[in-house]
Amino acid sequence: MNNFRIFAHGDKFDVDAFLASATLHPDSIWKRGERFYETWGIAFVLGDGQKLSLFEQERIAIEYLSANRETLKALAEYPGVTTFVLGLQYHIELDRRTFGFCMGPSALLMWHCLDIGVSPTFYVTLDTRRESEGEQDVATDEGCEPGFC
Repeated sequence: MNNFRIFAHGDKFDVDAFLASATLHPDSIWKRGERFYETWGIAFVLGDGQKLSLFEQERIAIEYLSANRETLKALAEYPGVTTFVLGLQYHIELDRRTFGFCMGPSALLMWHCLDIGVSPTFYVTLDTRRESEGEQDVATDEGCEPGFC
């Protein structure tokens, strides 16, 4: 699933009224009661998050937020919009030695998000496949301090 997109929704968000005055054209629109939807909403696909690096997604997002600043600010403040998200997609391949990681938006992306009123969200998928068929356990007695292997 592609999560590199901007979406807005809410129980009382009048999608048709917003779109009547908006200059942006969403890639998808949903209305409460259609299929499984419980809210009204719209989404703008920014690219293929499964194929683009996180750095490339940030560059595209910054350009899109900058180019559409006023319309997106209006969307953030539109009556009935309760959720407004910029989704970025990150796939990471982990080996058995990785025990954690952290991530967040760049300062420039965060500035644009704060200016507009959109929440950056990272959708992370983990690939924990072994590096090779014959990979041995990483934790061994050699060179390990007690409690750290």
